[in-house]
Amino acid sequence: MEKLIIVGAGGHAKTVIDTIERQGVYEICGIVAPEDIGTEIYRGYRVSAHDDDLPKLFARGISAAVVGIGFLGRSALRENIYKQLKELGYELPVIIDDTAVVAQSAVTGEGTYVGRGAIVNADAVIGKMCIINSGAIVEHECSIGDFSHVAVGAVVCGQTKVGSRTLIGANATIIQCVTIGNDAIVGAGSVVVKAVPAGEQVVGVAAKRS
Repeated sequence: MEKLIIVGAGGHAKTVIDTIERQGVYEICGIVAPEDIGTEIYRGYRVSAHDDDLPKLFARGISAAVVGIGFLGRSALRENIYKQLKELGYELPVIIDDTAVVAQSAVTGEGTYVGRGAIVNADAVIGKMCIINSGAIVEHECSIGDFSHVAVGAVVCGQTKVGSRTLIGANATIIQCVTIGNDAIVGAGSVVVKAVPAGEQVVGVAAKRS
């Protein structure tokens, strides 16, 4: 199996570990994090290196990495880690849970994670380093920008366009053909029926600027 490291030790890392183990494609060689070496993160997986060790790990033949830091409040951090890993030459594979359903015609960018029970339908385009979380639905012909997060149970209806670094909160619904701008936040449980400008936060049914 190809060797892989997980960079970051958040709760998202635990979810990713479960998916990777079930797939049996990659061998997880440790977790890279600011915590002390040897700190147990999850089910025997420990911090084996710090961020400064990434070049050494790559030189040792570990060429694949997954970012184990979730989105909430950390989109810039995830983007910075991605850039650092790419500059060092790491591959960031797409990780799709075996319970997810992804259409053959869908496109998923590097470093993206599709979680348990998620659905990505026909001709959807998911950017790089996205999180399509547990039970989320991205319908036909949608586009999700780089570094965005479609949270647990959210529904993005057909032909919707979601910008980069955007959060669609848990159980939110985006009605078909709506555009959500870059760096926007849609609150949990909201129903969005019209366009959301870049950088705006909306919440409620129907969603309004918060």
